[in-house]
Amino acid sequence: MRKKSLPILEVTIEKMVHGGQGMGLLPDDRKCFVWGALPGEVALVQLTKRKKDWAEGYALEIITASPKRIAPIEPDIYLATSPWQILDYAEEASAKQSILVETFQREHVDIEWQPFYQQEEPYNYRNKMEYNFWYDNESRKVSLALHKRGSHQKVAVQESVLASMAINIAGKELIDYINSRKIEARPLKSVILRSSAEGTVGISLFVNDKAVASDFSDLQIQNCIFEIVYSNPKSPASVATEILVPAEDQLLDALLSKKYYYSSRSFFQVNIPVYEKVLHIIRNIVEDSGTEEVVDMYSGVGTIGLSVASNISKLTLVETDEASVEQARQNVGDASNVEITLASAELSLQYIKSEGVLIVDPPRAGMHKDVVATIAKQKPPTVAYLSCNPSTQARDIKLLVENGYSIMYAQGFNFFPRTPHIESLITLKSSQTLD
Repeated sequence: MRKKSLPILEVTIEKMVHGGQGMGLLPDDRKCFVWGALPGEVALVQLTKRKKDWAEGYALEIITASPKRIAPIEPDIYLATSPWQILDYAEEASAKQSILVETFQREHVDIEWQPFYQQEEPYNYRNKMEYNFWYDNESRKVSLALHKRGSHQKVAVQESVLASMAINIAGKELIDYINSRKIEARPLKSVILRSSAEGTVGISLFVNDKAVASDFSDLQIQNCIFEIVYSNPKSPASVATEILVPAEDQLLDALLSKKYYYSSRSFFQVNIPVYEKVLHIIRNIVEDSGTEEVVDMYSGVGTIGLSVASNISKLTLVETDEASVEQARQNVGDASNVEITLASAELSLQYIKSEGVLIVDPPRAGMHKDVVATIAKQKPPTVAYLSCNPSTQARDIKLLVENGYSIMYAQGFNFFPRTPHIESLITLKSSQTLD
């Protein structure tokens, strides 16, 4: 039986919401979240989801345009690459600040926010891109692909205006090689392209079929570090099952003058200039605290802790990913004041103490409830909480405030210009410290 198509409806957009869409109301008063539409606009919307209390879709036509709308640089693919290309860049900081304020107000957390920070140029800042693959039946060629927001469709792309020039060049050369060798798209799952500030590109090619690795035996791309990773075809995500062709080297970058080794598959911030702004603030927080002990949970390859607290008596890094821990050990070198623990934060509660500075930079899910509960009980004097998800950060901050913490500093950062993503840093002091 053919699935019934959803209707096209006229929607007036009221505001931007945390997910990055414009939000309006349908005639039956259901909220409708719309990609490609701005506040104040009237749009014809193709619904893609319709639930009991809400619906989702994308704008087919803008009937009444906002004065803040601009022409997207990538008109055919911007919903896949960076859906806020349609918003005047000067308005982006204001829109994201409003989303931050509203997100925390929903949790009844009152915050005096610092001005939202964003860099001058909103393009070519990303040092990491992850693509799928697309096969065109007419041309019989493979291309890179991204998922179109608001749908399950993939969109063929040649490059991204968000990516560094080095990534765009390496991606094109990889696709040219694939098509010159007539390699099929079927065994190719995805690819991560990651560039250092000096222009070296790490390429992690994920494949569904081990046999295809031999097709890349003579691949030569200048200034590239290449690896092939087998990923279980039954897994929808590109998770490494086996390294078929290991990388011969690692990427190298500097943060606050300290050098860091990392791989294309490890966690490393995608926008280094803005990240360094955050690191400066956290370093000042550590120095102003006068502490001699810092714990950095969710530490990755060590970029926060080692950048802001390398000169104190004791620095503890806690990370659950084994590969990241190995790279953190390399980045620590022969320093004797650093302890590294391979474990999840919720299994490392003994490191949360009633002294020193605690730094947390959790994944989008936020901190585990046991971590929040232990912070509330042990009350480290200073907590610096960096987050890529204001919703879960607001949830966690609410609980800490209810348990005796005060917010001393809060600021949003545009790590991901032209996209809906928001990074925010909040510093808390325990009431015992304030007394």
